[in-house]
Amino acid sequence: MRRDLLRATGFAAAGVVLLCGSARAANPSIADCLTASEASIKLGREHLLRAQRAQLLTCASTSCPGEIRKECIHRVDEVDAAIPTLIFEAKDAGGNDLGAVKVTMDGEVLAERLDGTALPIDPGEHTFVLETAGLPIVEKHFVLREGQKGRHETVTFVPPAPAPPTAQPAPPPPPATAPPPAPERADAMGAQRMIALVAGGVGIVGLGLGTAFGLAALSKRNSAQQECPAQCATQDGVSMWSGAKSTANVSTVGFVVGGIGLAGAAVLWFTAPAVGDARAQVGIGPGALRVSGAW
Repeated sequence: MRRDLLRATGFAAAGVVLLCGSARAANPSIADCLTASEASIKLGREHLLRAQRAQLLTCASTSCPGEIRKECIHRVDEVDAAIPTLIFEAKDAGGNDLGAVKVTMDGEVLAERLDGTALPIDPGEHTFVLETAGLPIVEKHFVLREGQKGRHETVTFVPPAPAPPTAQPAPPPPPATAPPPAPERADAMGAQRMIALVAGGVGIVGLGLGTAFGLAALSKRNSAQQECPAQCATQDGVSMWSGAKSTANVSTVGFVVGGIGLAGAAVLWFTAPAVGDARAQVGIGPGALRVSGAW
């Protein structure tokens, strides 16, 4: 608190000097001279050299007593030599000089803009904040030593980094759809029609056998009639008639199987679906054709 009070007193005195446009206060009273001289001693102990210099300028005024004035003038030169100075050089990201830069030290405004001149600083550690329009502020920490003159510090103002692109939410997955049904396997003509062809083939074979055995039966019958026109008295004639009857029976079976096969083939062919899965069974027996299945 005491340090801040002494600093404020020194700043007030410095303001008076600047307003008067003179290096020394204008006509301070003897009491003012004594107060300023005493305050300068206390400020020097606090290393507040800028405020101390302001007080010394007051007590060095021509209206002050001679001994006090002489002492204050001597001490002003000592303080001037001890006050460190700092020269800021501000640049943008392209390396261009910037002048419109406001400099603040520990909350105190040192300069509204930079003009290349040295800024008097109290010795010790300080926090400097530099500001310019349109760019982020720059903060620096320096420790200045007593008597350090013309220290140069370069400050670069860097534009803010572009904001990362906002992550777009991932699109929702498409609604689940049932896979398309696998195409049904279709044979060239379908299973039922294939069975119809088989049945038709069996029918044709049956008719062929019936015809062949029918012709053979007629031939044997003619031979038997020649051997036994009325009643057979010999064993050869009996055998010939018996063979003719057996052959005729086989011919009859062949015609029956052939007819059933062709009829079943026709039914299967004309009732068959275009595409399907058929399970069928074909059975052939004496005098019959059996067809069963599911379509």
